[in-house]
Amino acid sequence: MARTAWVFLLALTTLSVGEKSASAKQFKKAAYYGAGQRPSEVAVGDLNNDGKADLIFADWLSNQIVILLGNGDGSFQKPITIPAPSPTDLALGDLNGDGNLDLVVTESGGSGSGTLAVYLGEGNGHFRLRAKYTLGAYAGAVTVADFDGDGKLDVAAVDEGSGSSGVLRIFPGTGKGTLGRPTVYKAAVWLGAPAAGDLGGGHLPDLAVTEPMDGSVAVFLNDGTGKFLKPVTYNAGGGEVVDVQIADLRNDGRNDLVAANGSLSAVAVLLNKGDGTFGPVKLYPTHCDVEAVVVADFNLDGHLDAAVAAHIDNSALIYGKGDGTFGPPVVIKDEIGTDGGYSIASGNFITGDQAPDLAIPIQDDGKVAILLNTK
Repeated sequence: MARTAWVFLLALTTLSVGEKSASAKQFKKAAYYGAGQRPSEVAVGDLNNDGKADLIFADWLSNQIVILLGNGDGSFQKPITIPAPSPTDLALGDLNGDGNLDLVVTESGGSGSGTLAVYLGEGNGHFRLRAKYTLGAYAGAVTVADFDGDGKLDVAAVDEGSGSSGVLRIFPGTGKGTLGRPTVYKAAVWLGAPAAGDLGGGHLPDLAVTEPMDGSVAVFLNDGTGKFLKPVTYNAGGGEVVDVQIADLRNDGRNDLVAANGSLSAVAVLLNKGDGTFGPVKLYPTHCDVEAVVVADFNLDGHLDAAVAAHIDNSALIYGKGDGTFGPPVVIKDEIGTDGGYSIASGNFITGDQAPDLAIPIQDDGKVAILLNTK
């Protein structure tokens, strides 16, 4: 599940004909681009400083990172590749303050011990390896944020665990493209995907981390120094919760949690009470095998919406009402194979167009589906 840097829903119903047609109007027919052999995670950023959105993927089967530079008209160039041993996740951020986006990658390595790799961006779409740091055997997802407020980006990396335990590591950034000794937080359950954002109103990033096998989300509140308090766990519907995003769904200055519940084929919403605690979960159906979620205002009505990537089915979109609730799902037709999207990202792939587009890696075909917004 791709995670972007800090800087840059239980009643199931049947889709009506009208709901299906709504999706056709939201996005153009998908266009497909080669993105390695089995692209899993995706992130969006301007990798060559030309003002155009680019894509970067973790291709674990081919042991490489794949880059597609954007042309600014919704199309993409031929892939650029970087060798990386079994990359599991990636995130972007300027780690050395030179104005170029850098790359952090978790790598399983295949040797029983994972690594966190830092690649410095050269500002032209290319990266060079700067340093590697030891993780546990189950290197998982990663995100980037300035957790201690010193103006230098830090890295949060998850060791998923063997099913009974997990580890969260916070690596402090030095501002030079390297990382300091991590602070380690151990969990009694398997950890999944992290997201960074201000949840407690302290103005420093907190963390929300999925607990996939427990059907919940753990909230790690920042103590104001870059350290984290003991996590509080919130039920996200049970089953398998595979992804989480942090977003202000009510435009009230309080960030809420939006999680992908694969077992229930639903998006789980937890609304912030204003103090970093959350109300009971509300589930919104998607009618697809949810693997990842992204939040953006896709129809430009001033309310955040949620789009999900699906493993087998076509993906789906649910429109936000601006009060923390969502409408019924509409279909996003993106798939060309049997093994679909495990990740999803949003960006403006047409320069100057304010309507968010979608990128969904299609693993089985080694391609990415690009869905351009018609708004």
